[in-house]
Amino acid sequence: MKSYIKIIMYHTLTVRGAYSTDFKNKSQILEHYNQNKDFSNIGISSGAYVNKQDAKRFKVGFLNVRYKNDQKIAVINVTKDSIK
Repeated sequence: MKSYIKIIMYHTLTVRGAYSTDFKNKSQILEHYNQNKDFSNIGISSGAYVNKQDAKRFKVGFLNVRYKNDQKIAVINVTKDSIK
């Protein structure tokens, strides 16, 4: 009997609030994320939008979210739906 190891590659996206949304704190970010609202990608695919459903579907591991006028970064763990 053969055994297989399933390897899932997760990646990280750097985003900010879409449509000129600027977050003041991490709780606002997590609420926005849990309501499946959009974030704007500012990395390689700059301008593309991503929400909670998209992040899970495309196997994103973490969202680095810029907030407080892009001065701070919060990290959403997509697999655990938690924030650091």
